[in-house]
Amino acid sequence: MAKYTRILSIDGGGIRGIIPAQLVVSIESMLQQKSGNPEARIADYFDLIAGTSAGGILTCIYLYPDAKNPTRPRWSAEDAVKFSIESGRDVFKSSLWQKLSSIDGWIDEKYPGERLEQFFLENFGDCQLSQLLKPCLIASYDIERRKAHFFDQIDAKEDPAEDYFIRDIARATSAAPTFFEATKIRSLTHESYALIDGGVFANNPALCAYAEVRNKFRIPDDRPDKGPTAKDMVILSLGTGEAQQEYLYEEAKNWGKVEWVQPLINIMMTGVAETVNYQLIQIYDAVERPNQYLRITPDLSHEEEPLPIDDASEEKISTLVRIGKAQAEKYKEELDKFIDLLLAE
Repeated sequence: MAKYTRILSIDGGGIRGIIPAQLVVSIESMLQQKSGNPEARIADYFDLIAGTSAGGILTCIYLYPDAKNPTRPRWSAEDAVKFSIESGRDVFKSSLWQKLSSIDGWIDEKYPGERLEQFFLENFGDCQLSQLLKPCLIASYDIERRKAHFFDQIDAKEDPAEDYFIRDIARATSAAPTFFEATKIRSLTHESYALIDGGVFANNPALCAYAEVRNKFRIPDDRPDKGPTAKDMVILSLGTGEAQQEYLYEEAKNWGKVEWVQPLINIMMTGVAETVNYQLIQIYDAVERPNQYLRITPDLSHEEEPLPIDDASEEKISTLVRIGKAQAEKYKEELDKFIDLLLAE
């Protein structure tokens, strides 16, 4: 049995999800080398995976069972990168009519949701949340009930009302406002939910994952009624990159609703992610275990060209893959030590 309860958390970020996906390829390779098991997969060494939007889709991929061997993952980390690239190429396309009729996303969604839904149907089929290999937490937001909606594998295994098709979960967590229309999905007991991208409140779901483990996991010691504390957990949090765009006072002071829309979305998503990181640093510093929490997200402000979350051109895809590989190299020493924690017994 692992010494720690091990958490992997992956942020949202559209096509920029290629960055953490590529980083996980290096992590999986390091796990294979250190464990001596060439068939090792990410799902083998994390007890819970949490994700929002692109991170939520990656969560589904890493934990998706192989039909031929339902106790093992169907896809490798390398497969997840290919999945991210293929889905991005397919989904982030607009016809001229779509661009004109939506005014490039200002009065209607920028991209048609049908292509997204078809892609998830073809790849995820009828697999259900309860059938994923490990506990997971995937974030979305219920716009009718006005509350956070978490797809929770632990709950799904206990209650069909909390179970959903994976294809619907992937669609809900990635329904980013202005990019894709909100979606209405049903649980396996036919309760309907109108959902959008969980990035509106938890683009970095690491603290949600911490709370989930604290509340629902149990550790075999003399406290059978209590869950793991921070000392008992290790958390690896992967971001999709931060590009701190400046908003100059002289320009912003006279902005109205239209001018504030895009800056507010950007500030909200990056601000929430930064706050979660700050909170977890404080939690682990307080218990004197700072090495048990590792956050990796690249600074994209040094890139020559902007990297929008919906630009799936070949040039941008190549750049995102390069950045993911560079992050693995930059944090090689930290990851090496962190993997030792994942393997500790």
